[in-house]
Amino acid sequence: MSINMKRLRRGILPALVVLPLALHGGQNGGLDYEFTKDGESYSFRGRFRVKAELRCLMDVIYRFEHISRFASGAESVELVEEGEDWHVVAYTYRRLLILENQSTWRRVLDRQGQRVVFEMLTSENSMRIMPRVLSSRGYYQIHGDGKRYCLEYFQECHLEGGVLRGRYMERAKREAEEFLGEFRGYVESTCGEADS
Repeated sequence: MSINMKRLRRGILPALVVLPLALHGGQNGGLDYEFTKDGESYSFRGRFRVKAELRCLMDVIYRFEHISRFASGAESVELVEEGEDWHVVAYTYRRLLILENQSTWRRVLDRQGQRVVFEMLTSENSMRIMPRVLSSRGYYQIHGDGKRYCLEYFQECHLEGGVLRGRYMERAKREAEEFLGEFRGYVESTCGEADS
């Protein structure tokens, strides 16, 4: 066997073993998603198709009254500040009565690009055993024109290392998949119907 073939095998074999550990994805009832872990970071990308009016979809991904309705896992959602095509929103999440996270996010509407970009400004946990989120950002993107659209959600998070980081990422994956299903249901009931 040539030296190049040996090098190629040494590179491909480990990649084939590691790849399933780092990338989880699937399709479930018209939802297409992937969750990727990379050391102290993870990202989630999910998509679904819908028949709807663009204006309604833009309202759902940006307007505060919609955010507070589809953030169903939040204990509270508050509008902190707003300007033309941007706002700051605060979320409080509770788990097991003693674990609490309060985070603040800036959300910016890009009408031309048919998207809303969001970035975490602050995040505080009630207990130090929880991994601290160092940064997080993402977007809601609408693809298509006319009455058939693909709605895409993307978020990436960078965590401080810690004992519970792995468990935190697994929970984040489950919650992201659940969120995507709930979000799709909200979009369909508010704006239109599923487009398979």
